[in-house]
Amino acid sequence: MLKLIPAVDMNYKSVLEYYNSFEYNSDINNYAITLARKSEKRYFDWITEYEEGMYYLVDSSNENYIIGYGSIEDDEILDYHKEYLNTGNIGYGIRPNERKKGYGTRLLDLILLKCEENGMPEVCISCIKGNIPSQKIILKHNGIFEKELYGDFEGTGLKYWIKLNPNKLKFISLIKLGT
Repeated sequence: MLKLIPAVDMNYKSVLEYYNSFEYNSDINNYAITLARKSEKRYFDWITEYEEGMYYLVDSSNENYIIGYGSIEDDEILDYHKEYLNTGNIGYGIRPNERKKGYGTRLLDLILLKCEENGMPEVCISCIKGNIPSQKIILKHNGIFEKELYGDFEGTGLKYWIKLNPNKLKFISLIKLGT
């Protein structure tokens, strides 16, 4: 069964191995990878101390093997996203060798459930225009396209909003996640 583990509860070796699974300068998760590789231990300390909304996706049969990550900025920043930012308050990514297995959809299911549990009425999520798998995942979760973004991405980005529906999310979780 898949589950989210808060970053503060993960061990350094597992997190480092996760970030090292990405190809440097060729993957869309370059920002986190670059930070991790510049000062691995300092980055790990930073995410475990300051990133309360960062989670790692693992299978309960091996909690030390990270399949992906998800992050949630709290809903207090939503107005700022609406007005000024070309990013979302939700982020997620899947380990390269675990892609195309449905984990991205499952991860976003779990992240949206966390958001709903925190009383968030909606979330903002963005992706690079060329990242078709991420676009499909967002649309599968009823993402509503707002606009194209320029400048904050490695290319043109797309900004979406997802309105949260507690009953639907709980149903999705029960069906897809086997809980």
